[in-house]
Amino acid sequence: MRIFWNDVYHYVLKKIHDNNEAEDIAIETFTKVFNKLKLYNENFDFHTWLIAIAHNTMLDHLRRQKIQNISLDQSSGYTNFAYSLILEGHSPEERLISKQTVKHIRENIERLPLKYQKVVRLRFLEEKTYKEIAQELHLSMSQVKIQLLRAKKLLLKTLRPS
Repeated sequence: MRIFWNDVYHYVLKKIHDNNEAEDIAIETFTKVFNKLKLYNENFDFHTWLIAIAHNTMLDHLRRQKIQNISLDQSSGYTNFAYSLILEGHSPEERLISKQTVKHIRENIERLPLKYQKVVRLRFLEEKTYKEIAQELHLSMSQVKIQLLRAKKLLLKTLRPS
C-alpha cells in the first residue's frame, strides 16, 4: 500500500478534484485489492491492475452519490441521463443552453439503433452493472461492453459539430 498509495490517490484526485473523496476512494480501492489479491494474474502488470480497480471504484463511488437532477422533460427517461452529462448553468442563458444540449443529446440517443438504446438506458439510467445488463439482455459481458462502446462512439459522432 505504501508503494502504490500516491499513484492511486493522485490518479483519482486528477479525475474528481476533491482531496477527501480521493482519499476515501483510494482506501476503498486498497480494501478491494487486498480482498481480491488471489484473483491477480501475475502475467499482467500489477500497477495496471491496481489503477483499473481504482478507476472502477471511483466510478462506483460517483454512481452511488446522489446527483441532483432537474427534470427538464418528463416525457423521456433520457433527460436525467443527458442532464447529468452537462453542468447546470448558473445564469439564465447558461440554463437555456443546458436545456438545448439535453434535448439534443436525448434526440440523438433516441436515434441510436434499438439495441444500443437498450444498453444505454440500462447502464446510465437504471445504473445496472455490466453483469446485470448481460443477464437481462441474454448477452455476454463482452458483448455488453462492445455495444456500450459502439453506442458511445455513435453518440459522440452525432454530437460533434461537423
